[in-house]
Amino acid sequence: MRKRVFLPIIILIILVLFFAGRFLVINEEPKKVDAIVVLSGGEGRLEKGMELYKSGYASTIIVSNGLADNLWKQAITQLPRKSVILEDKADSTYESAANVKKIMENNNYHSAIVVSSDYHMRRVKYNFIRVNKGSHMELIYVSSASSYDPKLWWMSKRSLGTTISEYIKIIGNTFGVYGNDAKRKLYQYIGVYFDE
Repeated sequence: MRKRVFLPIIILIILVLFFAGRFLVINEEPKKVDAIVVLSGGEGRLEKGMELYKSGYASTIIVSNGLADNLWKQAITQLPRKSVILEDKADSTYESAANVKKIMENNNYHSAIVVSSDYHMRRVKYNFIRVNKGSHMELIYVSSASSYDPKLWWMSKRSLGTTISEYIKIIGNTFGVYGNDAKRKLYQYIGVYFDE
């Protein structure tokens, strides 16, 4: 009887260990679009966006929450200023999606490559799909590499923390919890904090 109870639990644990990190990572094949959207907050994001820009996938980069992490300043010193659009109001991934949608509509853009860190992409796609539901916007999600290990995420404190944090944020986003204040409240409630 005990073997029958433990076997499903062991299988579940193995499945969680195997898929939890991989599920977070989305990296689609880029193609030519109207704009490249770079989200602030992680290593290599702007570099990946500029790589795509220089490869000719788009002639415009939208830097979301661009005043954070000095992204806007870095972008306009390395690319023609007229090709970089600043979005400076977002305080969360959801707000980035909402503000970027307005910018794209105002510029008559219908397609974009969205760039963020590999571990952040599931939440990015989730929020961008929610914001753009019912629109005809074509979005492609391209990851920038990070130190996150989706295959062995439980083996390092950083990857473990990132995985738990992303799932908590996805759940929070589902219930309308966005932004830094909301995140702090969520972390206080559960008593855990992990850096991105």
